[in-house]
Amino acid sequence: MSRRVLVRRIVNALVTIAFIAVANFILFRLIPGDPTRALLPRNVSSEERAALRDRLGLDQPLLPGVVRQANGRIEVDLSTLPDSITNNQLVTYFGNLLQWPPDLGDSFAEPGTVVDAIAQRFWPTVLLVGVAEAVALLLGVAIGIVAGWKRGGIFDTVSVSGSLVLYAVPLFWLGMLLLFFLATSNGVPIFPEQQMVTPGRVYANSIDEVLDIGAHLVLPAATLALGLVADYALIMRSSLIEVLTEEYITTARAKGLSERGILRRHALPNAWLPTVSLTALSLGYVLGGAIGVETVFAWPGLGRLTIDSVAAKDFPVLQGLFLLIAISVVLANLAAEIIYGMLDPRVRE
Repeated sequence: MSRRVLVRRIVNALVTIAFIAVANFILFRLIPGDPTRALLPRNVSSEERAALRDRLGLDQPLLPGVVRQANGRIEVDLSTLPDSITNNQLVTYFGNLLQWPPDLGDSFAEPGTVVDAIAQRFWPTVLLVGVAEAVALLLGVAIGIVAGWKRGGIFDTVSVSGSLVLYAVPLFWLGMLLLFFLATSNGVPIFPEQQMVTPGRVYANSIDEVLDIGAHLVLPAATLALGLVADYALIMRSSLIEVLTEEYITTARAKGLSERGILRRHALPNAWLPTVSLTALSLGYVLGGAIGVETVFAWPGLGRLTIDSVAAKDFPVLQGLFLLIAISVVLANLAAEIIYGMLDPRVRE
């Protein structure tokens, strides 16, 4: 990929992130009501409420010349425009966002700041999603290759039917089935039921802790992986079947190349391309599915934090989660475009 194309795609990603940040700012400030009511009891004085609004920066204009009243109404007052050009919530928001680490405010329900609350739940979700994605990618691609290469056979029919079923099954329901049959006394209790570690357990060494986390990881990771494997298998199968009809495959066969050599050297390198794009596009689906899966298995990740924040009306944390997930999807798509350009010379310029 040329430097010019790479710079253009990076700039496009940065512009997209900027639009996401603006949308994140606007959406959560359109929520009706006064945010201070979630932090203060009902019987506080108006002076105490005004002091909290001042500390949170809610007394500033929403935008230059735009004032949001305490009852949720948004009014335009051009007389405040000169003074509010630099002194408004939007400028303050971006100023705090561009710091490192970003200042997203204090959580209403979690101890500490929003960044602290998200950081504590970030790595459990990375572990869960990373393992599930790796397993689904390897298994789904392998199934798709065999099904596409042996099109019309028994394996092809069974794998396509199974993939369609898995694609249609809600992840939270699939997780509940696995939990019921493989973790409770009603089935075969092979794995732990919930949580990331065994509550109250004292580990003799780090190996015991890793093994305990691994045992708790099996069922939630399997649930996410089964939901993804169908996508990868169907896309890989369809792509491989399409590639096998190309003229260069016919030419390779006419030259006397073995079927295994045609598959490995000519068909697979081109059939991989749609799967690369799907891997990046599925990130949003995985993070969305992780919310239900983490709730079912009480996994202490970002999905569980999202549910807890919605229940507690913790808008600062929800705002931070929305921004993190959206930026992650944009960066994943940027990475997919770069990898796609490296694999396919036709899109390098």
